Amino acid sequence: MPPEFEGLRRLPGLDRFVFISVVRQWLSRQPVCRRVGLGVALYLIFALSAYAVFGGNACAVYVDGKMVAVTDDEKSAKQALGELTKSKSDQAGCPVVVAGEISYGGIRVDQEEMLDQEALTKRLDESLTFKASCTSILINGEAKVFLKHKEDAERLLAWLKGLYPLEPDEEPLFKEKIELAEETTEVNSIMDLESAQKYVLLGTNKVTEYKVKDGDTLWDIARAARMDMEQIVLSNPGLDPERLSIDQVLCLSKESPLINVVTKRQVTVDEEIPYSVEVQKDDSLLFGEQRIICKGEPGKRTVTYRIVRENGLETEREVLTEELISEPRTEIVAKGSLTMLASRGGTARLSWPCSGGIVSPFGMRNGRMHQGVDIGAGYGSTVKAVAGGTVIFTGWQGGYGNTVEISHGSGLVTQYAHLSSISVSNGKKVERGEKIGLVGATGRADGPHLHFEVRIGGTPRNPANYLP
Repeated sequence: MPPEFEGLRRLPGLDRFVFISVVRQWLSRQPVCRRVGLGVALYLIFALSAYAVFGGNACAVYVDGKMVAVTDDEKSAKQALGELTKSKSDQAGCPVVVAGEISYGGIRVDQEEMLDQEALTKRLDESLTFKASCTSILINGEAKVFLKHKEDAERLLAWLKGLYPLEPDEEPLFKEKIELAEETTEVNSIMDLESAQKYVLLGTNKVTEYKVKDGDTLWDIARAARMDMEQIVLSNPGLDPERLSIDQVLCLSKESPLINVVTKRQVTVDEEIPYSVEVQKDDSLLFGEQRIICKGEPGKRTVTYRIVRENGLETEREVLTEELISEPRTEIVAKGSLTMLASRGGTARLSWPCSGGIVSPFGMRNGRMHQGVDIGAGYGSTVKAVAGGTVIFTGWQGGYGNTVEISHGSGLVTQYAHLSSISVSNGKKVERGEKIGLVGATGRADGPHLHFEVRIGGTPRNPANYLP
């Protein structure tokens, strides 16, 4: 630059336009060869200046315009991304792609901010989402389950239909609208067939398992899990509620199945029509005792039903046609109204529940209240109702083992515990002397005997005062 221009460039307030114009005028007065050389020199000066200001010493990786990592060059970034994509494809068992638009750009950063290959791969793994082609199961129009192959989805649906036993004329259908679709979704959402089966059946991926212990009943398990017994049956197809095995594993899920299997059929059956009961009070009988004056007789009818079952359980029974064959005959029953009082003189109103004598009386025993009496009897001896009444409880009752409770009216309840087997069911009407079970040693029992209790208004009474 000629010396005369140095002072001009430093004039205060002179803008860039004026400076460039003066430079151009000066260049126009120079020979052609000299002008070309000076032009090239000026271009290089501007290019190097621009690179110094706007260029970079590193490569930034962007996903949808957002910077996620910085490394030394674009080649390293692409290599790390390629290796990560291949690894994800191997894990998924199918080709995967990155969700989002990947771009690269130069950037100036300190050396310590650049990631080496291992750290870069880890950062990309944390930042990127990978997708793959799959088959989705749409439930009522919403994609809920994603599988690798269409064949897996078809196998899952066929498996569901085969879970529940069918009558000869039943065809399993899905309650929900089910469709299959090909789409692309996140790799982490794609399930294998076994996981998808559990998810569809139980309605969740988080399932609690329970191992059956000695003495467990389905009612006990359901109560402890705060579930309905029906929920447990639904979560365990083929489960027999009456036949649990020790160490049997049950799935406990409070969610509902994602897909429900429905069957419909018509069936015609001959049925009995229950007869009504007319009760007459009789003060010559003890309360809880009864005498049949006129035996009832059920009627008969032929009925055609439409039966709907959902997941193997009947949910609807609609009467389509009904033909009456015979009317039921009312039963007339005399029921006792005589109040029982404790007696020690042989006029007691309760009979002995089993053969044998009292081996452990009512009262304090080992620092605890013994609320009944223990009657010694051989294992398997017959246990009978001490008076007529209604069975209000049958089943396992903690330390009492197999237990039966009978309500005799007017607040009188008798209990029979440690039974080896039970012969009656809840709601059954029993007569005095009717067999209700067998002597055993279930629960906390040192040996075979019958634990017998009498409660009036919920208060334990000494059974010896009511026995002959």
